[in-house]
Amino acid sequence: MCAHNGIRKVDFVKLDFVTPGSPDNGQMLPPDGSGSVIAWHKAIKQTGRKMRLDISWKLDRTQKYFNIWNSNADSMRTDQDLNNSKQPTFVAWATVQRAFDNYRQWIIAGLEFFDHLNIYPDMDNLLVGNNATVSGITDAQRQTVMTHYIGAGANLILGSDLTHLDKFGLNLLTNKAAHAVADFTAQYPMQPRNPGTGGQDAKQLQAWIAGPAPNGKAVVVLANYGPDLGQGGFNGTSTGDEWVSASWKDLGIKGTYSVHDVWNNKNLGKQKSGVKAKLGPGESVLLTLTRA
Repeated sequence: MCAHNGIRKVDFVKLDFVTPGSPDNGQMLPPDGSGSVIAWHKAIKQTGRKMRLDISWKLDRTQKYFNIWNSNADSMRTDQDLNNSKQPTFVAWATVQRAFDNYRQWIIAGLEFFDHLNIYPDMDNLLVGNNATVSGITDAQRQTVMTHYIGAGANLILGSDLTHLDKFGLNLLTNKAAHAVADFTAQYPMQPRNPGTGGQDAKQLQAWIAGPAPNGKAVVVLANYGPDLGQGGFNGTSTGDEWVSASWKDLGIKGTYSVHDVWNNKNLGKQKSGVKAKLGPGESVLLTLTRA
């Protein structure tokens, strides 16, 4: 089957309801379907073509199985579907908060076992191409979603209405500077670093760092997720603008860095001790750091 599909130019294979992990939902799933992931990996390799194997969905993250996923698949779902089923808009911010926290849990679990992950996170489809009346989230929230998908090195698969993309959405999807960041985070996915402590807990005001690379380059995300709407994991309640600050100590780096705001294409100068931004609920900044 896979060889036949290879002839037909298939580029992406999604293997759903993989166990252990996926809920049974009355389908009488086998308790351990990890062998199917290994089999598909071998079959794809035999075709001689490049095909991405994506596996789904609530997959076991213990070391035994994470090693199987990491060795045999290209990406794995970190969360359930994001879309608003039977609703007039695509997604709700409460669901996005859940997705961010599920990625946080996923990257912590993965890097507990591996210094470098071979597998990428699948955070579900990108629903950022349309305005709020279609997408269900504001422009600031759309930018934050795109920032987090890029920072995570996640699959960038569109789930928007491609017939009604707006100017803001098009920029999010085609911005060359953001794409360059995505190339970097594909090698160095971002990890959480709590402002003030450097911890990795879920927080309303959060910092993330991707890297640093051997040359010192790093990517930093600062975010204000707004009040927890029930699934964010952080129980924050602030509804106003907040300063989000991350010191170099929080981020695990040191030295002087030239800081650049990616989305605003603005140089923020040389910083010796950390970065900060005043952010409203749902807002974030995407920063690149290079040694000064």
